[in-house]
Amino acid sequence: MDWGSSPVIGVGTAVVIAITAGLVLGAGTTTVVVQPESTTITAGETTTVDIVVESADDGVGSIDLELTVADASVADITDVSVAGDPSTVRTTADNDSTRIAATGMDTADTGSVTVATVTLAGESGGTSPLDLTVAAVGNESGSAYNVSGTTSGELTVEGEAKPTPTETDDDSSSGGGSSNDGGGFSGGGDDDDDSGSVSTPTATPTATPTPTPDTETPTPTPMESPTATETSEGTATQSPSVTGTPTDSTTDTTSTESSSLSLVPLAVVGGLVILIAGVVYYQRE
Repeated sequence: MDWGSSPVIGVGTAVVIAITAGLVLGAGTTTVVVQPESTTITAGETTTVDIVVESADDGVGSIDLELTVADASVADITDVSVAGDPSTVRTTADNDSTRIAATGMDTADTGSVTVATVTLAGESGGTSPLDLTVAAVGNESGSAYNVSGTTSGELTVEGEAKPTPTETDDDSSSGGGSSNDGGGFSGGGDDDDDSGSVSTPTATPTATPTPTPDTETPTPTPMESPTATETSEGTATQSPSVTGTPTDSTTDTTSTESSSLSLVPLAVVGGLVILIAGVVYYQRE
């Protein structure tokens, strides 16, 4: 990694200046190591390693260091955290390397002090060194430690990472194809459409009969119709006749009256003839 072009150069430079100034006073001698020194995981798993300052006599107030996975195909750096609640912190990382610069840390005053934790993810089988480079380490008073040595770590990854499953659409032609009359996949006959499309029936509008209002039919009212009937005494008797249809019903009696009246002149003529014959006879005598 090009430290000069890193975004953390400002913090890193401040750390170096502060620690360099503290060299006049001196903060003792220490070493910086990666713990655990050796780690084994399976491809696809993650693990963490700590960066530890040993033999601190006034805590750790500032750091400027770098951790690198020598074989980037074995593992990736996925996360970095800094201990001691630093007032300023800058970390830069790619898949195989990370630089950590921090100041204003508040850690344990003596003994071994963990200053950072790095998360690693196994990618493929193999072993890779975890190279540690230390630019500067200072105590909480601002004095620089004399780093006499560093110890890198080692990561072993077993097996191969499982490929990420890719979702694929089930092909309707697999496993015998779509259903058809002859069995199996066939391009002819009355097979179902293999494209998976489903025809949607078109709704046909149905004519709704319009109800016809009932029409009230008038009921004929029976009417009384007089019928003139001539009896043998010549008296016309009016008899009521009830019919179901309002019809003017009058019985024609013209022929009856004519036949009765025709007898009257015949009788008169006959009587006249007898009378005349009698007169003639008496005159001859």
